[in-house]
Amino acid sequence: MTDSITPYQIPQWVPGETVSSSDTLGCKDVIQRSYRLRAVDVLVPPVDHFAIMLQCSHSVELQRRTRSQWVRERYAPGDISLLSVAQESHWRWEDTLDVSHVYLSRHLLTKVAEEIADRSVARVTLHDILVTTDPLLAALAKAITAEARAPGLGGSLYIEALATQMAVHLLRRYSTLDYPQNARRPRLDGPRLRKVQMFVEEHLHDALSVAQLAEQVGMGSWAFSRAFKEATGTPAHQYIVDARVKRARALLAGADMPLRDIAVHCGFSDQAHMTRLVKAAFGVTPLQVRNRPRDTEDHRT
Repeated sequence: MTDSITPYQIPQWVPGETVSSSDTLGCKDVIQRSYRLRAVDVLVPPVDHFAIMLQCSHSVELQRRTRSQWVRERYAPGDISLLSVAQESHWRWEDTLDVSHVYLSRHLLTKVAEEIADRSVARVTLHDILVTTDPLLAALAKAITAEARAPGLGGSLYIEALATQMAVHLLRRYSTLDYPQNARRPRLDGPRLRKVQMFVEEHLHDALSVAQLAEQVGMGSWAFSRAFKEATGTPAHQYIVDARVKRARALLAGADMPLRDIAVHCGFSDQAHMTRLVKAAFGVTPLQVRNRPRDTEDHRT
């Protein structure tokens, strides 16, 4: 059995009821699903996500085989079971079991691992742990589960933030990292740098982040920030600010737009934000930039 399945296919293999899930929230790189599972003896195909399984019911005896040896543990409320990505597993238990499964993508674990290690990572593997008592990991799983059941304002962003914290904790305590042989420090060559610069220009009116720029070239935020500064001599966040100020100056000089509309078009949080940054760059306010002759402009940027 070699083909991987998705977390959504688990009920096809393990008999039980899906109690709640994050399916409708549109979360990125994290899936939460709560199950009430019947007693079972089942072989489950490899899953294409890392699995963090929180015990939510009464204590049961849990057995699992992931390679060749069976492991048996008492699985008590609040305990965690971990399963690495793409790992076939054989499970046994003899009572109804209420569990919350949090699935983290390979992309998320690899991205966070590269930011922590400050280098390229070829593979992340979670330790084969059937049962562990970890209050922090349990608290994160409970918070993700609660938000999936009763989402509030910004529910998907909240769950994604919790998932990132969970990824950091897993990487620090329960993982093995494999690095590419002879890996070189990531660099931004001409085409990839131009792709980032074009993305900034096309989305300057949005709330841009360094993480979004890094995603355009398939890099982690940490590695991208260093590579971008090496390529341009400017930190990525400062490059975004400079691009906003440059566009604001052009619009102030050449477009008959209200100042508040220019601020929105350039991606500033409000007109006051634009005023502070324009004055810091040119020594004058946006209104003074608009009113002074073109040949007297300060061209600092």
